Amino acid sequence: MKTNHVLFLMLFAVFISCQQEETVTNPEQQNDVAENWKKVTPEKVFTIPENGFSISKEAIERALSLPEVTTIRFVLEVNDAALQIRIVGADQRGNTTEGMLATPILLEKTINKLFDEKSTRFEKSIFSKSVASHIMQPEDAVTFISRWQQQFTDQTLETAVGYNGVRIEHFSMPAAVGEQMLLSSSESINLVWGVNPEGKFTTIFLPELDQEQRLFKNNELIFEYSSPCPPTCPDLDN
Repeated sequence: MKTNHVLFLMLFAVFISCQQEETVTNPEQQNDVAENWKKVTPEKVFTIPENGFSISKEAIERALSLPEVTTIRFVLEVNDAALQIRIVGADQRGNTTEGMLATPILLEKTINKLFDEKSTRFEKSIFSKSVASHIMQPEDAVTFISRWQQQFTDQTLETAVGYNGVRIEHFSMPAAVGEQMLLSSSESINLVWGVNPEGKFTTIFLPELDQEQRLFKNNELIFEYSSPCPPTCPDLDN
């Protein structure tokens, strides 16, 4: 009898796990959190410039699992007054995956390490054009992040997070870049914010520090130059 009881509990646990994996997020709820982002005061949800997100490789893999996926999108949402990032895959017909949420994380140590090692250089010629065009040198990443930090000091975030008064909804990158991210020796990818030469905020993807506090290990790169929507929206993703 005891054996049957244990077996029942094990099967029940598997059933609940499967149900959770198959649960589909309410589309109306996703629309609500996307609309919340468009209305919120930026300073209320970014809080400090070193706040970022940890993106699991599972989230990237799920985004890439969409048939004929062309881009990965990093969608900005606000839920319960907190900023969140949803990672989805998209194809040329506008189909998208349900997506997974990234984990909020304080990246001050990672950013400080980047600043210390900004003289590091990546050899981009060994990569395909679609990947190489999104690889960012550490020195440039430091410049972008420094501009973002200055936006906080100047309290001018509102002008940085949109184009012509329209709030940026998501950033997108080619699927090939996501595939390259999966080759990283880091267990996850860190998303930090920067400001480009146009004065607009953008995504910068850093490796994570390992147990020895190393940032650049084997196959570690920094990625940027993601396309924001607006002005580069789904039918123009590249």
